[in-house]
Amino acid sequence: MMKKIIAISIVAVLMSCNSEKTEAEVKVPNETLIVSSKGKLFNFNLETKQLTWKYVSKEDTLMNRNRFSYDENSIYLPFESGRFISAQIVSGKINWNHNYKDAPDQAVAATVAEDGSIVTENSGSDFGPIFMSRPLLYNNNVYIASAGRPGEFTSRFYVINAKNGNTSSTSENSTNYNYYQPVENSDNIYLNSAVYLDLHYKEGTFASNGMYEGSTFENPLYTQMQTSKKYLFVGDDYGVFHALAVDKKGLAKGGDITNPKNNFIDRKDIFEWTYQSKKYPRLGDDQTSLTNDLFIVCKKSEDESKMALIALDAQSGKEKWLFEPQDGIKNWQVVNQNEVVGYTKNKFFVVDLKGKTTLEIPIDPLLYPVSNIEVNAKKQLLYMTGKGIVSIDRDSKKAELLIAHTFYPSSIPLNQIKYFSK
Repeated sequence: MMKKIIAISIVAVLMSCNSEKTEAEVKVPNETLIVSSKGKLFNFNLETKQLTWKYVSKEDTLMNRNRFSYDENSIYLPFESGRFISAQIVSGKINWNHNYKDAPDQAVAATVAEDGSIVTENSGSDFGPIFMSRPLLYNNNVYIASAGRPGEFTSRFYVINAKNGNTSSTSENSTNYNYYQPVENSDNIYLNSAVYLDLHYKEGTFASNGMYEGSTFENPLYTQMQTSKKYLFVGDDYGVFHALAVDKKGLAKGGDITNPKNNFIDRKDIFEWTYQSKKYPRLGDDQTSLTNDLFIVCKKSEDESKMALIALDAQSGKEKWLFEPQDGIKNWQVVNQNEVVGYTKNKFFVVDLKGKTTLEIPIDPLLYPVSNIEVNAKKQLLYMTGKGIVSIDRDSKKAELLIAHTFYPSSIPLNQIKYFSK
């Protein structure tokens, strides 16, 4: 099992993560695009087409597969080096900057480069942790689990004060393999840690989830979890998805925690529903979305030649619709809670939440996307390419280089963008 977990984890960290459960209302003075790319964080003014500010984590410029989260005022971005920052969206001012690789709660001094960007650097210590996921923002706290290295250091679950950056709690995780954003339900924080489903109280304390201690799923839960008011949605690396009822005490159907039979493999009744596609049995990617009572997943055919986005009824687990582009899906996300936007190897696509394809546009190979896609106030598509920021007009279907800026492409997804309207 351990060899399997390690092998799958290498693939899992290369995937994209989920969208926010609810989006914060951000007030900006102009149309703004936030860009995270290879250890750098940018704010672009889309009206003047100028760079407003830039932050650089020097030791992360070759690779940072983490995704940021945001609230009304700030961006929260972890780095693989163990750094974690909070930066104000409008000004770029650093609210706090911690280098957890050296020591918890150690603030790090920053320098200003000649171009005005803020640059920070670790001490060079090889001591953990490393971050490989996206933070959860809840109740004025930031929740994140680090990833560990067997034989070197173990992972920890952190609760950080969002305002001042102080770490209020650290606790253990079931494994070192923590690559996904935690989710919250009824003040309980859930984390999928390989084959384990961990539960922490909002204060950070490790708690029982209502199953026999040490209960595992049959396969690693290497997809992004989602949660509604009543259910927790999980999926494994074999493409099987489940819904579990949850309440204030944890899993609503949890039983005798001293009974070895009270586990996820023997107790099939613990699941409200289980879904697996016959046509697309394999996992397409590890991203999921919960929107308008639809649980959307990406699946792949057995021979891996075709992929599909499948929207399930969140209450029953029944298929509502499929988007089958006859091509490999490279990236997708739900935007503005009303449509799915993404691209395959050869084309961009937009699908509404009823499953109707409303737009398909061939990709210009000279402006090939290297990020997720956002939608601006004019309903234009925005994305990153190696040459800069590109916009696509839906009516003319023409792509235009909106802001020239060199972004260095990579074979793995390292880039995230987020659009804010004024």
